[in-house]
Order: sequence, then structure tokens, then C-alpha cells
Amino acid sequence: MFELLITNTLKSLLFPPGLFLLLLLLGLILFKHHARLARVLLWTSFVTGYLLSTPLVSGLLLQQLQVYPALTDAEIKQSQAQAIVVLAAGRYKDAPEYGGDTVGNLTLVRVRYGAYLHRLTELPIVVSGGHVFDKEGDSLALVMANSLRQDFHITDVWLEDMSRTTAENAILTKSLLEEKNISKVFLVTHALHMPRAVEVFKQVGLDVTPAPTRFAVLEDQWLFLLLPSPGAVVSSYYALHEMVGRLWYAIRY
Repeated sequence: MFELLITNTLKSLLFPPGLFLLLLLLGLILFKHHARLARVLLWTSFVTGYLLSTPLVSGLLLQQLQVYPALTDAEIKQSQAQAIVVLAAGRYKDAPEYGGDTVGNLTLVRVRYGAYLHRLTELPIVVSGGHVFDKEGDSLALVMANSLRQDFHITDVWLEDMSRTTAENAILTKSLLEEKNISKVFLVTHALHMPRAVEVFKQVGLDVTPAPTRFAVLEDQWLFLLLPSPGAVVSSYYALHEMVGRLWYAIRY
């Protein structure tokens, strides 16, 4: 838990928009006694803030991570996979319109594609995700399973509801699948997250067919690519998060 707290604190400070604010604050603090350094920090804050706020830069960053292509229907049907593993990405807590916890936006994207694979293959779905910081309410795996059952009418669902990180997704899912004599799986997650996920799932000994979803596509109009956008800041955050995450996993695991 301590490692997760430190990791999330550093993410808040070193990735957008925290990065811009940190550079700005340091520049303002140093301006009186170290004007030259302060100007460098302020200009760095401005330039990085602008670049990482544009769809062009955020899109290019995301595309560097999208190394696994989307599967065709033929590839899906010809695969030797024995199950579909869908990784969690957050929940919508205490949703008033649903009367309780349900899947968050990012998780729903993955669940939907897992359901699509199930319709083509009729394979069981493993949903992986526990509680990270908030121990109250349903686990991520449970809200995913509920969505598959209620929204997509899929009942062949197995739960791994203890993991808190991608590495734990892999370790605990492997244990669950070993009990069922399964070693070959489709792995469902966002396209930008897939490289890190594949690496750790292969490390634990699973034969993985990457099944990425939600690819980033650049706009056709250059004007819009160069205009700052709130969505681009979010995309830059996720891209940098994955790049640093892959480096950290290479060291940590």
C-alpha cells in the first residue's frame, strides 16, 4: 500500500497537469533570487504545457505505444485461446442512476470489447481487478462481472478480485487459470496499456494473444491538431504514465 501511495503522489506531480503547475511554482519561488533559472522554468512550463495540450503531440505519444494492431475477426476465430482476460481500469462509485457501483468509462470500453470477443468465440471471460485504495463497495472485478451479466447477458464470467496493479493482474489471474488448466488467453486492455500488460502476463508464463481496444487516431485538420485541448492533456497524461510505467516495471519486475 505504501508503494502505491508514493507512486500515485509522484504521478500527480510529474505528469500533466501537475508537471506544468510544479514548474510554474518553482519558477515563481526562484524569480526573486535566481531570475535566469526562474525564467527557464517558466518558459519550460509554458512550452511543455502547450505541447502536451495539443492533439498532435498527445496523439503521437499514444501512437508510440500502440504496437499491437487490432485483431481481425478471422484472427479471433483462428486463435487457440482458451479464455478472455479483461483488465479493470476504474469504477463509477455510488452511481445514483444505477443505485450503486458500476464500471467506469475506461473499464466499460474494455468490458464491451471482451463481450465482443465472447460473442465470436464463446470463451469464458476472466475479469481482473480488486480494490486499490477504497476498500468500501464492490471490487472492480465484481462491477465488471455485473456489467457483463446485466448489460451484455454473458454469464460465463470468472472473477479475480484481489489485484491492485497490472503486475498483480497477471500473477493472480495466472493462479486462477492454473486451477482450470488454462494457459492461452486473449488479453483485453487499452491499446496504449497493452505493451506493459503483455510483458507482465508473459513473465508469469501465460500464452497471450493481445486483443487491444480504443486506438488513438489523429485528426485530419492541422489547425485542430495544434490547438490546446483538455482531452489532449488527459491523453498526454496516460501516454507518459505508460512510458514511465514500462520503465518502472522493467526495473521492478
